[in-house]
Amino acid sequence: MQRQTTSATIVSPYREYQPAAELSQYVECFWTHETAAPQSRHRVLPDGCSDILFMRPNEGRSELLLIGTMTHAGLFDLPQGSFLGVRFRPGMSVYFAPVPGTETVDQRWPLQDVWGARARQLSERLGESSSVEAGVAVIESQLRVQMNAHPENRRALSPTQRVLHWAERERGFVRVDQLAHHAGLSTRQLRRLCLQLTGLTPKQLCRVIRFRHAAVQAQLVRRGEWSQVALDCGYYDQAHFINEFRTLSGLTPSEYCSAGA
Repeated sequence: MQRQTTSATIVSPYREYQPAAELSQYVECFWTHETAAPQSRHRVLPDGCSDILFMRPNEGRSELLLIGTMTHAGLFDLPQGSFLGVRFRPGMSVYFAPVPGTETVDQRWPLQDVWGARARQLSERLGESSSVEAGVAVIESQLRVQMNAHPENRRALSPTQRVLHWAERERGFVRVDQLAHHAGLSTRQLRRLCLQLTGLTPKQLCRVIRFRHAAVQAQLVRRGEWSQVALDCGYYDQAHFINEFRTLSGLTPSEYCSAGA
């Protein structure tokens, strides 16, 4: 889904909701999306995150999925209906869905394959929810159960997770050797652990996080003034920015902004 916050005063098919404080170091947000057309094609951009997604089409069966970290944009045909998601911060989904990132990257897994009967029960409760807020409360409650199933010392962030959180705060504008140094690891160790957590290498993850920030910034400047975006987001030059944007999104910045993304 699109990764932008929508204010309450703007009518939009996409909305974000902040998690409870106890979940905030693991969960970036809950989000919802509505599709009114019988079938719509939607471009999903990579953002360094993995998600749990509940799809409730107007016709057909609901699905509850684990969406792995994406390495590039994907085009998806969405049925008419509603969608409720949990967006985990980079490297944090392991507390709730303990599957290696190398197995979920660019993949969609039935959550039942991970949670078993609990996923079926959650899907039923979400399907019975009378409002978005009720659905968010249901899934937030289940995440608390999953989190509290671990002893407190196992819920503490690992050195790798802490530096990934730092990379997120710095919008990907950090070097891999800096991340390894702050984690107290060699670059090879950091690479292995980052792949386990996210399915991406530290370099790939920082690249995607930087792109995510650049995609937002591209909509805030006058169209075509990409040199300022390139400078602000840490690209070598405008050409580097445009090439990276096209590689990760499948569009040039101008095409992306024209599409009203």
